[in-house]
Amino acid sequence: MKSIFPTLYILFLTALLLLPLPAIAENKIAPPVPEALKGIGGDFTLHSSNGDVSLKDYREKVLLLYFGFINCPDACPVTLSNWAKAFKKLDEVEQHFVQGMMISVDPERDTVKELEYFTDFFHKNIIGVTGSIDELKKVTTLYKTDFEAMPHEAGKNYGVNHSTYVYIIDPFGKVRDLLDFNASPNKIIETIKKALQTYY
Repeated sequence: MKSIFPTLYILFLTALLLLPLPAIAENKIAPPVPEALKGIGGDFTLHSSNGDVSLKDYREKVLLLYFGFINCPDACPVTLSNWAKAFKKLDEVEQHFVQGMMISVDPERDTVKELEYFTDFFHKNIIGVTGSIDELKKVTTLYKTDFEAMPHEAGKNYGVNHSTYVYIIDPFGKVRDLLDFNASPNKIIETIKKALQTYY
C-alpha cells in the first residue's frame, strides 16, 4: 500500500534516524499551540511493566495519549483498535516516530503486566501505564480531565467514568490536537503527519 507520506519526506525521516538526538533537536522552537489547547498538558511520570515512563521519554516523536482502562467495554478497545489500524498503514520509518500510550485510570484492577498484555494485543507501538490514584489525579489535572470509579463492592465488576478524547502530543511535548476516540485511521494518520511537521 502506498504511504500517505511523500517519498522525500520518508527519506528525510530515515536520514534523521542516523543523526544523534542533540543534532536533531538543535535550534528547534515549538510553534504556538492552538488557542483552545493552551494550558493543557505537561510532563509526568507513571509506571509500566518495564519501569517508570515519562512523557519526556518521547521527545522527537508524536505521542497519542488516552485515558482508559482494560475492562472498558467500548471506547477504549475502539480507540486502540483504530490506532493499530493507523500505525499498520505506516512503514517502519514512519512508525519509529509515533507512539501510543494508554493511561489506566483503574489501578485497583489494572496491573502494569496486564496493561502490557492488553496494549501489545493491539500494536507494539502502544504502551500501557498507570500509577496511584494521587499520581493519576495529578496527570488528569494537567490534561484538564478527570476520572471516577463507580461505587462497587469488593470483588464486583464496575465501570470507570473517564474522558474519551485522544491527545495528540507533538515532538516538543505540546498538545497539538484532540481527536474523538472513534476517529478513523485515516484521520489519525492525517493528524500524526500534521504534528510531525511542527518539528521535522
